Formats: sequence, structure tokens, C-alpha cells
Amino acid sequence: IVEIMKNVIIAFMLMFSVLSFAQDKSTKKFQFGIAYSLTNDDNIYKNPISFYVNYQLKQWGKLDINTGLKSYYFSSKNSTNFSNKLGFNPNVSASYYFLQDKMNTYFGLGYYFDNTTFKPTPTGLFTSPNQSIKTSGFTIAPGLKYFVHPNIFVDTNLTIILAKTKYELGSFESNNNTFFNICAGVAF
Repeated sequence: IVEIMKNVIIAFMLMFSVLSFAQDKSTKKFQFGIAYSLTNDDNIYKNPISFYVNYQLKQWGKLDINTGLKSYYFSSKNSTNFSNKLGFNPNVSASYYFLQDKMNTYFGLGYYFDNTTFKPTPTGLFTSPNQSIKTSGFTIAPGLKYFVHPNIFVDTNLTIILAKTKYELGSFESNNNTFFNICAGVAF
């Protein structure tokens, strides 16, 4: 899957850099990125791969206000009992450009949610039914983005998820997590 993701990243960056080469910062309203998390506090799922899109709502000089959607793909370490899952994170962020508009620092706030299925291991005559597990909570995401080309950037960010997990049987537990993400993307 890592090799496929590398090919997708390269094709994605080439396509958008060719389409949007001549634009300056003030006309770049969209940013698309793909990231891999180097950290993950979850014992059930591997480090996630995430995709995001941001749209610039307003710009005041070097300050931008953006809205976006980030999606996470989690592969299960134990696929016998847990399904893979998709997590979603709609968010709002503010960014400030410096170094001749080549770098920006940003801070985002959002809401995170996902859903997965637990499949119990068959034991004896009776097997418990599959159980839905839902996680939801708030996210805080400070980061730093550097434009290596007017339309291509690299990004590092820390995403902190303050969440609760609800099991179908009614129990709750805290499910906070922290991701340190490395990202590549395009702006146009």
C-alpha cells in the first residue's frame, strides 16, 4: 500500500503543478494534500494515511482563514476482529505567511468522527454479534507549511484528537490520540 501511495502522491503533485503553474499566492484558493502519520497512540490500528482539502474563505494581507475536510484511513493491526476504518475531520484554520510567502504557520480547530466494527472471535455454540464502535471529539492542529514551488508544498503538523469512543452496548471510554503528520500537497 505504501508503494501505491507514493505513486498516487507523485501523480497528484505533477497533475496539479502543471495545471496551476502561473498563479500567485493571492489567487490560490484550494490546497490538496496527502499525509502519513509518524505517531499513533492506538493499539488496534496502524499509523493512518490522511487526505485533505482546504478552501481559503478570506485573506487579510498575510493572514488567511480557511475551511477544510481531512479524512483518515486506518488499517487494522488485527483484521480478524476489527474492520479498517475511515475517520473524518471537518475543520477551520487560520494561517500566517512569512519568508516572502514561502512559509506559513497555521492553527486549526475541528470535529473528528469515525465508525468501525468489532467482530468477536467465535467461541463454542454461541457467538456474540458484531458490534459498532463510534469515536467522536474535537481536534486541535498546529502546523508549518513550506512552499518548495509556488504550487507545491510540504507540511508538518501535530493533530491532537480529544475524543470519546462509544460502544454499541452503551459503554464509553476516552480515546485521545496524537498524530505527527508529514504531508505533501498542491495549491491552486
